[in-house]
Amino acid sequence: MTASPHARHLCHFVVSALACLWPNQAFAMKPAQIANPIGRIARIFDSQLVKTEDRVSWLDTRVSTLSEHREHAMKVGLGYRGCRPKVGAPDPSVTLDLGSEHSIDTIFLVPVQREFLEDPGIFPKRFTLELSSREDFAQRTIIFTTAPNTPSLRSGDGNPVPFPARGTARYVKLTVHEGYNKGMLDLFGLSEIVVTSNHDPVSFGASVTCVGDLNAPGIWYPEALTDGRTPLGIWQNGEKTTHGLGDSVAVSSSDETVSWTIALNQTAPLDRLVIFPYQLDRSFESSVFPESLTVHLQGADGKDEQLACEWTNPLPGASSMTPLVIPLGGKSAKSIRLTGTHPYLMGDMKIHALSEIEVWSHGKNLARGLPATRTRGTDKSPVTSLTDGFTSEKEIMPVSAWLEQLAERGKIERELTLLRPVNRELASESELNATWGSAVVLGLTFLIPVFIVERRRLMSREQLDNLRKRIASDLHDDIGSNLGSISLIARTARKDLVRLHGPEEVADDLGEVESIARESSLAMRDIVWLLERRQDSIGDLVQRMRDTAGRLLREIHYTLECESNKTAAKLSLDAKRHLFLFYKEAIHNVLKHSQADRVSIRLWDVDDQLALEILDNGIGLPLNEKSIPAPIQKLEDRARVLDGLLHIASSKEKGTTIRLLVKRSHLTSHPSLA
Repeated sequence: MTASPHARHLCHFVVSALACLWPNQAFAMKPAQIANPIGRIARIFDSQLVKTEDRVSWLDTRVSTLSEHREHAMKVGLGYRGCRPKVGAPDPSVTLDLGSEHSIDTIFLVPVQREFLEDPGIFPKRFTLELSSREDFAQRTIIFTTAPNTPSLRSGDGNPVPFPARGTARYVKLTVHEGYNKGMLDLFGLSEIVVTSNHDPVSFGASVTCVGDLNAPGIWYPEALTDGRTPLGIWQNGEKTTHGLGDSVAVSSSDETVSWTIALNQTAPLDRLVIFPYQLDRSFESSVFPESLTVHLQGADGKDEQLACEWTNPLPGASSMTPLVIPLGGKSAKSIRLTGTHPYLMGDMKIHALSEIEVWSHGKNLARGLPATRTRGTDKSPVTSLTDGFTSEKEIMPVSAWLEQLAERGKIERELTLLRPVNRELASESELNATWGSAVVLGLTFLIPVFIVERRRLMSREQLDNLRKRIASDLHDDIGSNLGSISLIARTARKDLVRLHGPEEVADDLGEVESIARESSLAMRDIVWLLERRQDSIGDLVQRMRDTAGRLLREIHYTLECESNKTAAKLSLDAKRHLFLFYKEAIHNVLKHSQADRVSIRLWDVDDQLALEILDNGIGLPLNEKSIPAPIQKLEDRARVLDGLLHIASSKEKGTTIRLLVKRSHLTSHPSLA
């Protein structure tokens, strides 16, 4: 006779209870990594849960070793857009001429920057990628083509998409069969197409021909596909370093130049020069780079110097978080001189600054480890931090390895997004079964009171959850509907007054009623979210903070970064409420008082504390008669309830910094939050 599932569960729990009572016997187990004893028992007998947790743990470890995915807003040279001009027109296409034949390894398609977090972008839906040694593609090798009746290949997360290639070719062609219908037919766009040979990029500076382009001068144009600039930033790994930041020189006038000369160990044909910006405060993602520069190459005799390139910032005053790639087309030289002809202006300061210089020839950086000579007027000084292989923050990676790591990170993060809910559900179900089974076995002897208390706790929690759901539903359905009706009626009445030329004072009052109703509706949504138990983790709070920032700071450039590795930790109801309202009050202060145009928001771990910081570059907070920032009373009250440490620094020159540190134990359960 086959045993029932309940009987099998009971047998498992009996064995587990015996294992707990006699740990030194033959059936004793190794100590589990799960702190909860019930969780340890559940994982012994649920192989699927163990397998899922091991997979999640391995993926978390793996993703921590990969380069960070950080998108940086670009204002010029965004990439290339194409479309189908009219129904029946040929498929839009892009063809790269690499200049000569190469043995192709990989082709990376890099999406254009996203306008907001959930933006799906305009990465082509259905397309064909092919190689050829002939310009007319009479003989070709198809690298990839979207099969009929298959899901579209999308890259809505902004990560590059790699396509392994095997073959020798001079031309690379992308033909788009289906794009997006956003005001034009089959619209698509890319930031960069990177083609590698022997893991070295050979597409930088390649000529581009297009069918069905949608150009915007200085913003969208074919050459942007091969300029080495992407919204993914600088080619660096994920770990910080303590190496030199680079080289920066303050000059006294806008005409004063600074040059850096690198004497190579050999005369060699040079493929490209790569110059990395000098990175400043990462909170504002800013950098320093000369406003204009020149590049000179010098032959073996030391006299035959020729101008190889002149570059000027296409958007004066704007900083860039991407390296500058200058193709040199195989020109032969033994030394290279880079001259900043116009400095970067930072307030009253005039600065020439770089973080790294690379000189590439046949897949090798000839400048690596060689000293550079900095010349300012008659002063010459050796500089080693410009060729050490590090930017101002991290170690520089080969662009192909960097793109591969970003692509792998995207795949892992998509898998984790699917696995984590499954893992939580399996863990919850297994622990619930283990709780019941252990209570039955041990309750027969001496744990019946514990079983009763646990059962009552679960029932009370369920009743509390039901009450919270009813309150949230009533707020959303009744009050939300009423506020929406008030807003609609006020808007309609105001339009009627304007149309009938009624009193302007009444129209203004109705406009204010509409605004108050709309703001009240948004506040009600925040209250409903605060009551939602399924969104009680720090990660859920961060997502709500992103949504709030996107709504309130839509006219201000802002960044929000969460560097905490404990985002799965649960918050108590009151801690969640006070922390979110503290954040919202700080954002309102920025809007009301700061006149800022840049805001940086960060969350990170400081030992056993969670840190929240809001910085702006505004004019500071208004002061009262005691020279104390006036609008901070509510912030101090929230910090006091959370038993947190609040620091506020405000000045007209440096803007405002608000930093709150709260112990994690106070965020999960704390007497003052009851």
